[in-house]
Order: sequence, then structure tokens, then C-alpha cells
Amino acid sequence: MSLLDHLEQFLGTFAEGWSKDADGHPQPAQVVKFIDGPLDGVTSYSTLGLSRRPLDLPGKAPVRVEFLMMVRSGHFERYVPSIMQQLVGEVIHRGQAPLRGEVIGPWGPLDPDTRLEAFYFGIPVYQPEEFATYEDADGPIIISWLVPLFPTEAAFVGSHGWSALEDLLIQHDPDLTDWRRLPLPVDSP
Repeated sequence: MSLLDHLEQFLGTFAEGWSKDADGHPQPAQVVKFIDGPLDGVTSYSTLGLSRRPLDLPGKAPVRVEFLMMVRSGHFERYVPSIMQQLVGEVIHRGQAPLRGEVIGPWGPLDPDTRLEAFYFGIPVYQPEEFATYEDADGPIIISWLVPLFPTEAAFVGSHGWSALEDLLIQHDPDLTDWRRLPLPVDSP
């Protein structure tokens, strides 16, 4: 089974992909879109090819990673491929794999119609556990879920740690695919 087959098994049918930016420049990883998946009303996007570049992990062997983003179908999808390409470029430039609980941003609104501004790297808890790692002939590929955050939530991770954010997520159970969700009630940093 290929990586694309693995992604389709859990995310739905491959619909389209982008391998160039808006100006037509080739990108280091393709972004692919999946529709009609198991989560009703959700469109999933994944990188495909980021894992060809092993990334450093402090104190451990290099790892291979692909990114996952999920959004309510028909809402806020217009910028997802370019956002993912920007994140891929950022991670490749750093040369380090993002750790679970790491936050990138805030960068300003991810879309003009939302106040979400950052991403949290987490495990893909909306899928079965076996989705989170794909194994090929070169070893494991970790699938990291990009969870969009409000600036207050990003600051909360910085001051209280990622496990405190995950506790709040469990407690309040927001729909993390809905970019119109309300911010979590976090303490000021």
C-alpha cells in the first residue's frame, strides 16, 4: 500500500493536488485534497512528499513527517493549500521536525473571515490510531495534524504547555475542523 492509498483509506477519495505555488513555482511537497471521508462535512488536506526529506529531531534519529489539515467543507478552503505549502517551507528551512505540542504562529488571520492565526502540531485524534503512522520500506512516516489556534490559545500553550491545552480541548470538545468555532476559555499568559 502506498502512502496515498493509506491517506485515502482514512481520509476519503483523492480529489486534486497542488505541486506549485500561486506563482507557478514548484514546491518541495505536494498538497492533496480528500473528499467524501468518514468525517461528515469535512474536507481533508495532506502533504505528500514532505516525508522524502528526513528532519532532525533533537536527541533522536531524523524522522519523516507529513502534515494533515481538516476543515469544514466549503468553508475557509481557499487558502489551505498555500498555508500548507508555507508551513512545509518553514519546516524544511528549519530542518527540524515539529514536535507534538509545538505551535507555529501567530501569523495573522489564516483567512480574512476567521481570527485563527496559529497552528498546533498534534496527533490526528479524529482518525483511528493506526492512521497516525504509515510504514514503508524506508521506515515510519508520522502524520502530524495541524490544529488551527487563536492567538490566546497559542499564548496559552507558551505559558502553560501543550498538555494543558489538550486538557482544555478534552474538557470543552470544540469542533477543531470548524474555523468559526469560539476560542477556548484560556487564562491570560
